[in-house]
Amino acid sequence: MMRFHVPWCSFLISCALSTDMSAWQQRVFDEVARRASEQSRAAEPKLLYLLDSGDFRSHLSKCCPSLVNLPSEELMERLSKRLEVAEVCSGFPAMHDPSQTGDSAGMSISFGLTGSFFLNDWEAVLLHSANPHSVWHKIEATYVAYSVDSTLQEVLVKKWFGGCSGVPLPRQRYSLNKCYGTADLSFVMRFTTASGISEMVSLSIWTATHQTGASDLESPAGTGVVPCPSRLPLVTQVHVADGECHIHVRKNNTEAFLMQDQAETFQYELKPFRVPAAPATLIEAGERPVYSMVNLNMIDAGSPLYGDVSAVFSNKHILNSTLLSSVDSGFFQQYCIGGKTFPRLSYNCSAGRAFEGLGTFLHNKHLFVNNMEFWKSGGTVQSALQRGQLPWGSSPVPGHSFLNYLEATHLSKLHYPEAIRFLIGTFPVLFGTELGANLQIWAKSRGWVLVWALGLNDKALLRPTRDFDFGPLLQDMDFKVNGRMVDPIVLGHTTATVGPPVQPDVVNDFEKLWADVGAMRGQTRQLTNQTIATKWQEAMLHFPQLLLRPLLGEDCTKQLRHAECVGVTLDGHCVCYASAEEPATQMVAV
Repeated sequence: MMRFHVPWCSFLISCALSTDMSAWQQRVFDEVARRASEQSRAAEPKLLYLLDSGDFRSHLSKCCPSLVNLPSEELMERLSKRLEVAEVCSGFPAMHDPSQTGDSAGMSISFGLTGSFFLNDWEAVLLHSANPHSVWHKIEATYVAYSVDSTLQEVLVKKWFGGCSGVPLPRQRYSLNKCYGTADLSFVMRFTTASGISEMVSLSIWTATHQTGASDLESPAGTGVVPCPSRLPLVTQVHVADGECHIHVRKNNTEAFLMQDQAETFQYELKPFRVPAAPATLIEAGERPVYSMVNLNMIDAGSPLYGDVSAVFSNKHILNSTLLSSVDSGFFQQYCIGGKTFPRLSYNCSAGRAFEGLGTFLHNKHLFVNNMEFWKSGGTVQSALQRGQLPWGSSPVPGHSFLNYLEATHLSKLHYPEAIRFLIGTFPVLFGTELGANLQIWAKSRGWVLVWALGLNDKALLRPTRDFDFGPLLQDMDFKVNGRMVDPIVLGHTTATVGPPVQPDVVNDFEKLWADVGAMRGQTRQLTNQTIATKWQEAMLHFPQLLLRPLLGEDCTKQLRHAECVGVTLDGHCVCYASAEEPATQMVAV
């Protein structure tokens, strides 16, 4: 059998560097590494068996004919090599106010510009909130009254700001049995009477679909009648329609932070806070991790479920301080331990192993097995092999696969600049904006490459997200997610190259594109996801030298011995930072 035998240290020169962990974190990492070494070896026969199974080979025959006849040992080796160079991404909102939410990534562009290390969720609240206690325990609720007019066949909706005795908001009327698009065009909703009883009203909700290239921007001023989706609704709520104000809790921060605290102390066995879910000091908060995902699906935007920006960490820097989980720990805590149900996803909670099943970048075969058994759709092994086929993007990513990643949990401090390999910004939302310019400034100040990604481009209204966005998981759609472009303005402030030197006229034309898109953002009616897709296509044709794809297992091996690489251009040049030890260039297949 092939062994995953320490090829990392041939690439990752930081193998012997200090990991900057506390004594508790070091003990946890050492225990996991010791146990994972044995579990990984023991899991090899089962992984080989699963890779040889009829169901798996049938999938390969449909998606990847070039792989279907490969021995399972070679497929396993390919997975190992992919993991060596995989992007480890932490997504976060471009703008973020910790006083407004307890269920959002801790970072933002402004925090990056003013800080010296990548913040975890707890540190962000302590450092950037005037009253952390109010954040830990904030409750967000709506105050609503429903009543049904049987004669007009309408539902009257009354809302208040600040409580049922607060400020009344404008009333809204909706016809029964008709569908309406929400003001932000993210959802479709329909009111019906519950079982024909006028004192009860049912509210059915669907996610709206806005495929790239479809011009379906409606008036943002309010809701409008739209065709009802033919598929089953995402959720159906039943409300009392007695005309009286009722409280509907939308988010309970006490519950959310307590769930995260429990996941970190149970699934990762990290040091408990003195007061559960409410660290009092940065020292306490520093015992907790930064979360990221291993981007084996080669998604262009990195980790788009969690925000419009992704930081891709240095594989060398995180090697000996990062734990891997076969499943997202928050998902496991909420939907397996907590017993909730996530619509449209098919999963097997009995395959979850929590702390006993963790791994590391050196010992991980058991994670692939657990991931395949947890996700009934085949998990990250199936989609990773499929996405590794060239040309990049020839196999799209189904919406349900955006959560099948291996979770990476970083125990040590992620100091700038060494902990980050490069940054990713989403082109539809940030390009040509003040936030995007601040992202450029942050990248330039640290010497990081900045990559722009087309990403999902599934929003009809293009504006920064302030929270997690699990919309792709709920859509019956496939996403190409194969659009990346190096920012040449930022590139000039790094030691990286994209092959032949970038000429001044390229930078000038890029600045014109930036100004053009920025001007269009001032004209809301013009900037739809279709418009963005068109501008991206224009950029691809005008800047072919700047286009690139993520690394695969055999890419840029010379440079990776002593440096970090960002990707491969479409003409085969490795985009890598300079290294005195290994100045040679290398061309690879694209």
